Amino acid sequence: MDQSSPRTPRTEPMGIGGPDGQRPRSSRTSFYVGIGCVAVILGLVLGVGGFFGVRAVTGGDPTQTATTDPAGTGESLEVAPEGKEAAVPLGTSFPVVSPDEFTGEVQVAVTEMDWDATAEVAEANEYNDLPGSGEKYVLATMEAAFHGEGTLSTTFWVSVTYVAEDGAEYGNSYAITPLASQLPWEVSDGTSFSQQTAFLIPQDAPEGGHIVLTPTSGVDLATGTWVTAA
Repeated sequence: MDQSSPRTPRTEPMGIGGPDGQRPRSSRTSFYVGIGCVAVILGLVLGVGGFFGVRAVTGGDPTQTATTDPAGTGESLEVAPEGKEAAVPLGTSFPVVSPDEFTGEVQVAVTEMDWDATAEVAEANEYNDLPGSGEKYVLATMEAAFHGEGTLSTTFWVSVTYVAEDGAEYGNSYAITPLASQLPWEVSDGTSFSQQTAFLIPQDAPEGGHIVLTPTSGVDLATGTWVTAA
């Protein structure tokens, strides 16, 4: 009778890279995995940074509440004075009320006058009109805070006019100003913002005169609030 030959124990085939059947992880693979992790982390960091960077350029969230009122450098008035005889100095804050435009009030201060702003206006936007012969741009800067219901349109809340020493009146040129990119279209209750108005005036006009704020255009300037511009 044939005797069965001894049974050889079954063995599993070895893997390509070793007895466990797994390919050993090469240093090149580890390198690419590390690069991938770094890319993901950078993407997250740049994504968050980019988001806040865009908000900074566009003026931020219009619903963000400000912690302080406009940074006027002078007295804060509860009632806006009317007329040239009651003119207030730069930095004095006062309320602007315009029931037809918004519900509430805007506490505002004209804080600065730039008497030779032609270069700044040109740099602010390439489509701004260049001054005509014998003209220049001047800039009035305002700091404001809205207190009221709903939202305030930063475009239509006030009319700003420059009245020169000789009585000549100059309206808003509607040039894009250096601060325009930081100004949101609308703001909510408690939000502060900075705004500029550019005027085209004669090159040889002396510094001085007044900035006059009225609730809407077409209103008699005699009833507006006058701010000494010098």
